[in-house]
Amino acid sequence: MQTKTPIQALLRPGSIAIVGVSSKGGGSGAKMMESAGIFGFEGPVWPIHPTASEIAGRACFKSFAALPHAPDCVIVAVPAEGVLKVLEEAAAAGVKSALVVSEGFADAATDEGRERQDKLLKLARASNMAVAGPNCMGIATFVHHYAATMADIPDTCVAGGVSLVSQSGGLLNAFAEHCGNRGIGMNYLVSMGNQAVVDLADYIDYFVTDDATKVIALIMEGAKDGRRLRAAIERAAPKKPIVVLKLGRSVVGQAATLAHTGTLAGKHEAFEALFRQHGVALVDSIDELCETAGLMAYAPLPKGDRVAMFTVSGGATSLVGDLGDKAGIHFPAIGEATNKKLQEIIEVDRSFNNPIDTVGMPRLRRGKSMERLLDVLNDDDGIDVVGLALGMRIEGAESHDALVAEIARAVPKAKKPLVVVSFVGNGLTKRWRGYAAEHGVPILDNPEIGMRAIKHLVDYAAYRRSAGKPASKTARSYEASKLKGGLTLTEADSKIILGMAGLPVTKEALAKTPADAARLWKDIQAPVALKIQSPDIPHKSDVGGVYLGARTAEDVEKAAAKVLENSVKACPDAQIDGILVQEMVEGGVEFILGMTYDDQFGPLIVLGSGGVMVEIFKDASVRLPPLTREDVHGMIADLKASKLLEGFRGAAPKDVDALVDCCVDFAAFVAATDGQYAAIDLNPVFVCAKGKGVRIADALIVTRNAQE
Repeated sequence: MQTKTPIQALLRPGSIAIVGVSSKGGGSGAKMMESAGIFGFEGPVWPIHPTASEIAGRACFKSFAALPHAPDCVIVAVPAEGVLKVLEEAAAAGVKSALVVSEGFADAATDEGRERQDKLLKLARASNMAVAGPNCMGIATFVHHYAATMADIPDTCVAGGVSLVSQSGGLLNAFAEHCGNRGIGMNYLVSMGNQAVVDLADYIDYFVTDDATKVIALIMEGAKDGRRLRAAIERAAPKKPIVVLKLGRSVVGQAATLAHTGTLAGKHEAFEALFRQHGVALVDSIDELCETAGLMAYAPLPKGDRVAMFTVSGGATSLVGDLGDKAGIHFPAIGEATNKKLQEIIEVDRSFNNPIDTVGMPRLRRGKSMERLLDVLNDDDGIDVVGLALGMRIEGAESHDALVAEIARAVPKAKKPLVVVSFVGNGLTKRWRGYAAEHGVPILDNPEIGMRAIKHLVDYAAYRRSAGKPASKTARSYEASKLKGGLTLTEADSKIILGMAGLPVTKEALAKTPADAARLWKDIQAPVALKIQSPDIPHKSDVGGVYLGARTAEDVEKAAAKVLENSVKACPDAQIDGILVQEMVEGGVEFILGMTYDDQFGPLIVLGSGGVMVEIFKDASVRLPPLTREDVHGMIADLKASKLLEGFRGAAPKDVDALVDCCVDFAAFVAATDGQYAAIDLNPVFVCAKGKGVRIADALIVTRNAQE
């Protein structure tokens, strides 16, 4: 027999010991032991008790040394102060894994609890033991017939391909309840607890290698280690779909920063960026989590995003169209050839829109109309997903049975996903429970959630088609480690760094006096902006430290003097380095491009509407570097300001390719200097007319302390 790794011993043990089972059979330890029997665990279950000879019909042992051999896993349900002693004894006996139910560690939010958890972690690492929890509800796997859990798992639950890891025990129960009611097959149900040793990334890595797991579902509040989580998702997503219910999305407050980017990218934006870049479906509810995971478990991946839905009701057609549009579903026009065939099948003399109203149930039930319709839609290369929207009744109906059965018969020969969406919520809990698992036809309960689930499937398929493309070229890095941490660099110094990285900064020079500014203008010979340069004045326009549009040497000298006067008056103690004389960029669209450093994930890239209104409108999109060109195009598409790039109200189209190049190069620079900067603001970045490129008109860099 192949030797198990510690994580394999934890999640699929061949034998278990339980410490903390009451001699009277009560408490969490007893519930854990009982669950093993309910799930049909065939391996030995050994209660360890100092005095009892047997508990609930199982022979007890006084210690680990008394066991026939070292178990793969020990379940620990003793009070917190006794946990470490049990784990020490288990490690000495050669036990590879443990599941700690006990509370009173970091969850207690006390110094004593945190110290206890630190000791647990050190012990586990020293003995190479995989420890789940502490403060967790346990683990169950339907496919492998094993459980050590306190979760309330309904009898209606069935084995299947969806594996869940949850930070919430209550929501784990809700997930199991919903999947049980719907007959969505599950494999693992894992309660993470405090993640002191085995964390979310470890579970994801395991599920990627578990053949029975087809879809990875997560209920999470945060990440213990954002970079480890990112790496695990990067490994898993190209192989298996991941669906996430992220809790705690609202931002109660953010620490103020000098950089605008710090107000545009919080914790939730970092998670959203991670998920979006790797095809992870981010859902809003337990229902959507279950429905999306169930769809991905049973449906093949589509080749594109073109969805055709048909219904037997005019009202349902409108409803599906509205909800599909809200979810971002692409309903392409039905092609002429397909339209003619549908008219012949349905026997109507009019063109069909999409979604398709088949004008009532009888027309689809007649002869082989349903079979022929499915063949036509299946053969249309302009359609990637075919769906039927139907008002599914709890007790079933003969007419519904017949239509769904036709879809089931078409599934084996289908070239694309075939799905059914019920527009009657909660109608799939009796007659239709388990139908998808038995017949391979994904059935979605609720039209709004159903449309979102289809969009998640389409988006994941698009990610899979693009997965593996190189992220970007590597930019030259600047040795920022030579700079002290916590410095706010002037625009001039910031642009020196950016220019060395090959980024398109404006032509400019630093003047020490107004007279110097007039002389420097002669080298530029164009309208210029004059900007005070001080590490103590990060937002220059707020103090009157900016003048725009000086066109003669005389204007430049007067304006420079005024800028200097305003700045000294507003900030008398500020260190003044000089006045920046900078070429004016006219006729471009203003964007902000920046980086803010997240403690969990590292640098985040922000692209958004630029200028002085950035913090008011907060029209921004966030990703993690490095970036592909596809990533940047997605960021641009997220923005309301993207319309300005197309030539809004007769204006010339802007240089989108140059903006994409700038973003890719900036993200490569950020990745190459990871950890050296706390924030970077490029605002505004002017996107000029097509073929004229982009210019970084203003910049602010804040260095980062090494100890941070």
